Amino acid sequence: MSGSSSTPGTSPSASGNPWQPVYDIMQGVHRDTVLARYGLRDQDLDKLIEDYKTSRRQMALADHLIVKRVGRNEPCPCGSGKKYKKCCLPHHEEARKALPKDELQQMEERAKRREKLQKDVEKGFSHLLEGSYDKARHHAERLLEVYPEDDRLHDILVTACLATGDYDTAFYRARTRWQVAVEEKDFFQENGYHKREGLERKELVHFYSPATWLEKFWIAQRARAYEQEFPRTGDDRLDRLAGKLKLANDMKRFPQRDAEGVETRRRALEPVLVEIRQAGPDMIPHLLPLCYTFSWASLFVPDLLASFSHEAVPRLLAELSMFRFPYFAQMCLKQLEAMGEKAVPVIAQVLSENAAFDELKVGLIMVLGAVPTEESFSLLAQLTEHESPYVVNWAAQALGRHKNPQALPYLEKAKERLGALSKIEGAIQDILSEREKTGA
Repeated sequence: MSGSSSTPGTSPSASGNPWQPVYDIMQGVHRDTVLARYGLRDQDLDKLIEDYKTSRRQMALADHLIVKRVGRNEPCPCGSGKKYKKCCLPHHEEARKALPKDELQQMEERAKRREKLQKDVEKGFSHLLEGSYDKARHHAERLLEVYPEDDRLHDILVTACLATGDYDTAFYRARTRWQVAVEEKDFFQENGYHKREGLERKELVHFYSPATWLEKFWIAQRARAYEQEFPRTGDDRLDRLAGKLKLANDMKRFPQRDAEGVETRRRALEPVLVEIRQAGPDMIPHLLPLCYTFSWASLFVPDLLASFSHEAVPRLLAELSMFRFPYFAQMCLKQLEAMGEKAVPVIAQVLSENAAFDELKVGLIMVLGAVPTEESFSLLAQLTEHESPYVVNWAAQALGRHKNPQALPYLEKAKERLGALSKIEGAIQDILSEREKTGA
């Protein structure tokens, strides 16, 4: 990343972005390293961080306050907890007077556009929640002609495509937006503003993180692959049977949430679940599409897959766990952990493929930590040398769960390499404590 390319003694201004020391801190660079890198004193860095916070807060409030007036005695929108008149009101009044009339008018028009866009985005997500996928898609496509850099609209479109079986469109759109997200993140860290927004912030944009789009990209990629690997049989009975699981999505019938929601739905749908288990592996092509958009119905798929005698099931559970949907991913990983040693070769295969998606494999890494075998130890030891600090940290924590003293050299080496970014000390201490107990 750009922050790591600066040389010691480089001033913030010389790096091209006065906020670069702050971005380095946000990326996890050690404070002492930042001070040395830019020749700053402690008080200089503290002031820079405070100025950055003030700048971001003012930018975030500007559009909102231009359009929507805040009462003098209402809480200040900056979140300080003070009344507006005792906090930001004087500054905003002063700024408003200082702004040229035409500039103020432009800001008001832009803020109104943003407010209308927010309502349109909410309408699009409402269509998705209602299951009106065609409406959601057309709604998003129309708005994207005007706001091509709003990831919320792209998200609505991708979700609608996944729900209706247009996996090609979902794949190419998600891949493109992931590439844009990476580019925008790098540009922002280098320059302090988004490239597609412009220095003057005239364009309305909304960017997701690269990690968010990476997950959607993976889901779309798997949807395309599974369509070829597990083509539907043409059996309408199996289609209808899988469709009955969608009853779980009826929030009026099932208002319960969380674990209670899962169990309530499971009891109500037990006859359907029994029938699906009896149908066997032929159900796989009909169940997989339920997983591409997060829903209550999707939560039953991991257990159903695990009940089938089919060689592809462990791999499917491993790949589906990388969707990282709440509860759904945990259920996939729980089934893999229950398979024990049999799951390790499958996890090894998945870990070795699709390197671009490595950061989505953290759950699989933790399963290896819960299944202490020679093969899982070897895999985790190799991962402590991964290029991603994120992966290294998780691999080290998983390796620590083995309580094997032979892991210490790998953990120490990884800790030294990561430096301030390391979260490995806990894993090392766990092994040392275990060694003291056993006298090994």
